[in-house]
Amino acid sequence: MNRLKNEKSEYLLQHADNPVDWYPWSKEAFDKAEKENKPIMLSIGYSACHWCHVMAHESFEDDGTAELMNANFINIKLDKEERPDLDKIYQMSQTIITGKTGGWPLTVFMTPEKFPFFAGTYFPDTERHGLPGFKDILLRVMDFYKNQRDDISKQNIQIKNIFETLNKTKETKNIVNEDLLSKVKSELISSIDRVHGGFGSAPKFPHVNNLDFLIKTAEKNDKETLELIELTLTRMTCAGIYDHLKGGFFRYSVDELWMIPHFEKMLYDNGPMIDILCNAYKITQNSLYLDKINQTCQWAIEEMQDKQGGFYSTIDADSEHTEGKFYIWTDEELKDILNTNELKLFKEIFVVYDKPNFEGKYHLHVTKTNQECYINNKNSADLICAKLLKIRNGRVRPATDKKILVSWNSLLMTGLINAYKITGNNNYYNSAKKCFDFIRNNMWVNNKLYACYHDKPYFNAYLDDYAFLSKACIEFLKIDWNEKDFSFLENLTDSLINNFQDKENGGFYYTSDTHEELIYRPKSYMDESLPSGNSIATEVLSELYELTGNSKYIEAVDKSISSAADSINRSKFSHCSLYLATPNTKISKKLIIIRCELEKIDEYKKNIYALNIMNDNIYFIANNESVTIKGIKEKINQGRFTAYVCQNNTCSEPIKDYESLSAVISI
Repeated sequence: MNRLKNEKSEYLLQHADNPVDWYPWSKEAFDKAEKENKPIMLSIGYSACHWCHVMAHESFEDDGTAELMNANFINIKLDKEERPDLDKIYQMSQTIITGKTGGWPLTVFMTPEKFPFFAGTYFPDTERHGLPGFKDILLRVMDFYKNQRDDISKQNIQIKNIFETLNKTKETKNIVNEDLLSKVKSELISSIDRVHGGFGSAPKFPHVNNLDFLIKTAEKNDKETLELIELTLTRMTCAGIYDHLKGGFFRYSVDELWMIPHFEKMLYDNGPMIDILCNAYKITQNSLYLDKINQTCQWAIEEMQDKQGGFYSTIDADSEHTEGKFYIWTDEELKDILNTNELKLFKEIFVVYDKPNFEGKYHLHVTKTNQECYINNKNSADLICAKLLKIRNGRVRPATDKKILVSWNSLLMTGLINAYKITGNNNYYNSAKKCFDFIRNNMWVNNKLYACYHDKPYFNAYLDDYAFLSKACIEFLKIDWNEKDFSFLENLTDSLINNFQDKENGGFYYTSDTHEELIYRPKSYMDESLPSGNSIATEVLSELYELTGNSKYIEAVDKSISSAADSINRSKFSHCSLYLATPNTKISKKLIIIRCELEKIDEYKKNIYALNIMNDNIYFIANNESVTIKGIKEKINQGRFTAYVCQNNTCSEPIKDYESLSAVISI
């Protein structure tokens, strides 16, 4: 019996009608496996994953395959977005077992005790492309489980030992220093594609954490770095990885040109991409970035925001069982929709070598050759895109996964707030605030945060949820200081320190002390698609120490950074968000607290935001606001305008007028 029909996950519900006797991750499944002495087949994916759909159609919807699975395995289906803790554990297991990086769908065979003994990713229904067929895999695993139990037990011990050593860290003081940062920057610069931008070759991912590091550490006279940042972002905003009709970035490009994406749209990509484009705009004033900031924000608000305030997770790559169908065009369609002049300009801008570029159809992509034509004819191109969008809106849409995840929503809120500062568009701030209020009112229950919301909150929150939401909370406090939000921030960060911190070794576990016991408790410092939760926790606590002077924050920060040494030494350029979070590096950060009259505060905000400050933390507090927080309450107003500029725990004398402050922070 398939047990997924009562689940809330869009991904699990996609498999509720499979002939496979699927279980969700549950005690019932593991008890049954133990009782019947059967191995477990764990399949991990997510609703927008194209290759997950392919494997489902080929194998999980096939009666013969299902019969083999049902008779010999206990089969568990898992949504990696609901349970990123389990995904981290079994992705790592797959790497240990195979020596290869993982991905989705992830296919894991394990004992009833949850220890994996065989793993892979996508398997076709029959042998092809050098991959064995899934039925053959099932038969081999059945034989191995039946006849090689001693080998499985030995392997389980080895995996357990590896996991135990992963979290044992050697503290190194001052690991993040100017020499390290220079080496990291050199590595990143040398890995950028000098023709198309981006890091490395196909497939190409945005790698927003690396871009963020380069943007925030770039000096005004560093021409090479600035040119490579602009090359990368200009190509991404012109190429097929960007949805030219509605806005928003697709997950990644399958080619080095950024031309053909896997067509899923993920909230966790688009929040950071908005943020990156805002910061890049601050240093380049490139109007193309401003246009894409606005379009992507509007897309997120119009298509991804629930009426209650939270943002949905993903839009599927497939519609009508075909990847990209919603986004691509035939010659006949284009001729019917566009007049002769529009069609000519469309081909001059969006067509590659005057021929289709995706399975005999056209996916909009501006080549480097056509880029100047696109920018020079931007208004006409926008009118063409508007005509196409009107027709596209009548097509069968890809499915939207409507679960609301705290961590991903927090990344988008941060992007929207930055966009508000750049554009002055209050809709962006109001949308972010509506989201923040939804999370606090619906996902923070009895001083406990939940990670996921369907019709109610589900799953204990993870490190990323607490850390990313804390960072978003700080961003709101910078704009609108109030004690209620600060108290909420303190509650979040107290939970981080009390429930997630590795008290012995430093750093933060991915799961809390009260979480379900699993075969491994992940603790990672490396950035992945998302910035590392350890890094963002470190950044937040460092800023709280600057604000309050409370030593508990800086003690946690110092231990976290010192404990990251082994991880940094394994892969220096995989920790860019940690480098940005580390205090006292060459990345200059000032804490600026501005006390002023309430009726003038919006004017001062507008003027300060126009200075395009990137690394400084600037708080606006109205003179009539009651402040009780130690470290801030001493920053009293001494007239109509008072500003305090602090760096490395030392504050300037009060600055009594805006012009003097502007001169200081513009340096």
